[in-house]
Amino acid sequence: MKKVVLSILVALCLLIMPNAKADVELPTLTDHEKVTVYLFRSSGCSHCRDFIEYFADNYYTYQDYFEIVTYEVSDADNYNLMLAAKERNGEKADGSVPYIVIGNTFDQLGFGTDGTEVIEAALAAYEDVSYSDMVQEIIEDEDLNPSETSLEEAADYYGFNMAGFDGNPTEEEGLSDGAVVAIIFGILILGFGGLVIYSRKK
Repeated sequence: MKKVVLSILVALCLLIMPNAKADVELPTLTDHEKVTVYLFRSSGCSHCRDFIEYFADNYYTYQDYFEIVTYEVSDADNYNLMLAAKERNGEKADGSVPYIVIGNTFDQLGFGTDGTEVIEAALAAYEDVSYSDMVQEIIEDEDLNPSETSLEEAADYYGFNMAGFDGNPTEEEGLSDGAVVAIIFGILILGFGGLVIYSRKK
């Protein structure tokens, strides 16, 4: 019986532990300008919504390093800007979104549930002394007049609250992922201890 219980506890621990969020190491703040992360999106795109939701929850940690600007591609200038950015990056110039651009070194079609790759690219661009903003260059070169929206405006559109937009986590955020994992792990250990004591009494 003890072996079965122990096996179940080990399996539960292995399932829970990978869910702890790995913190991205932040570079030293300098007088470098903030980097801009561009998100080309459409209102009906679920992965665009995932991007907005993820950064609405996590942006306060990184707001000193980068800002997020979104372009709704139903606007003609926004759509043309996205096509030009894709073409300049050697991508197929089509209407697929979400399309993410950072500087002139990172572009990505699609977004999962974890923004780590985007965050790491933005922080690397922040540390890059040769950082240049390709999207702004295209706007000037093509004489476009896109209609940008901030992350906060996009979050409002989707009904998300920006967590700690002033740089501080809000009280509503509750416990960190690490704390939740520690609590669950503690409960499992206590439960296992209780089972061992109970089985010894029998």
